[in-house]
Amino acid sequence: MSDFEEEQVFLTSRHADGWRLISIKGSKYTFERCKNEAVSYQIDFNPNEHQKEEYIQFFTDFGWKFILEKDGRFYFLKSTTSCNENENKLFSDRETKAAMYQKIIKHNRQQLIPLSIVTILVSCVMGLLLFRYQIFPLAITAFVSLVLFSGIILTLYSKKYLTSFFKIRNIAKEDYITSK
Repeated sequence: MSDFEEEQVFLTSRHADGWRLISIKGSKYTFERCKNEAVSYQIDFNPNEHQKEEYIQFFTDFGWKFILEKDGRFYFLKSTTSCNENENKLFSDRETKAAMYQKIIKHNRQQLIPLSIVTILVSCVMGLLLFRYQIFPLAITAFVSLVLFSGIILTLYSKKYLTSFFKIRNIAKEDYITSK
């Protein structure tokens, strides 16, 4: 299961317990009390959507209620009492799922590349400054330490993106294999 699928399950279960999502700030969800209902939360990832009103209207025409948009993720809600299983999902066919997975992978890659470049540049500049001031034995040790430190920072920041990338890629492969 990918992160957004886990989030959908979490939000759906919270609503079944009587808590409706009203906002997200950072990683903190805010809920309000509601009646216990059988609903399905679905998230669409569309960070480059410029015509939000038309985009949201497209989903509301199919019975989805728009909840909120955060960082390119659009949250929708639909009652499941009158729907079959495929109607409880925004994307029930392989092509639209694959397109969404590709958007997520591309977005994660676009965030990871600048972080990698900045980390490497900072390490190189710091190392060259130490060499410039002729602190040679210390400069080599410091340069190697800075490169290792940068690698650790990059690894910590990129772990989230790489984990998500591999999860989504595996889900896309599974969807492709099961549809054949």
